[in-house]
Amino acid sequence: MSNLVSHFKNLISNDLFLRMSVYLDEKDASLRKAIETSICTVLVGVEKSIDFQGILCSLEELDVVDEQGMDGLHSNGMSFSSGQLFLDKLFSSKKDRIYEMISNEVCVKSETARAILNLVAMVILANLKKEPPKNLRSLLESQSHTLYGYLPRGVKLILGIPNVDYGSIHLNEKERTFFSFSFFRSKR
Repeated sequence: MSNLVSHFKNLISNDLFLRMSVYLDEKDASLRKAIETSICTVLVGVEKSIDFQGILCSLEELDVVDEQGMDGLHSNGMSFSSGQLFLDKLFSSKKDRIYEMISNEVCVKSETARAILNLVAMVILANLKKEPPKNLRSLLESQSHTLYGYLPRGVKLILGIPNVDYGSIHLNEKERTFFSFSFFRSKR
């Protein structure tokens, strides 16, 4: 699993994506952005969870739909109870605000954000249950800046991530002074 975002995006089949697009009545680009944002939200939630071992142990007790069950999804109900239970354990009281923030930031309907976040949680849960990586915590920490880059500002705020882009801050070694971050420093 070199890049977690692309790994989990590849687990959602084109057929399932097309059915979701028709059922949820959303544009493909918005739906893709919502899926990427949801994947990163769930992975950052796993990384930031206080009870990390409890989350991993909860994988054992939660009932997960397999890949054939996800592909056999019928269009009259996109309720993913397994994803909902996992999100309850992961985000507890923040879950509804995360749904709304994804909806607002990605420009999709609230029901779409809810269904996609539940689906993504279920896909990630099923994959981690099937083949759990031995060093999941260190893998998530090594890719944290990539995950943060996909998240909109509002979701970062809810998850407690600072909105500073650390990758774009480059300091000149000679200019490490009190005013190195000032907008008013003079040009030399």
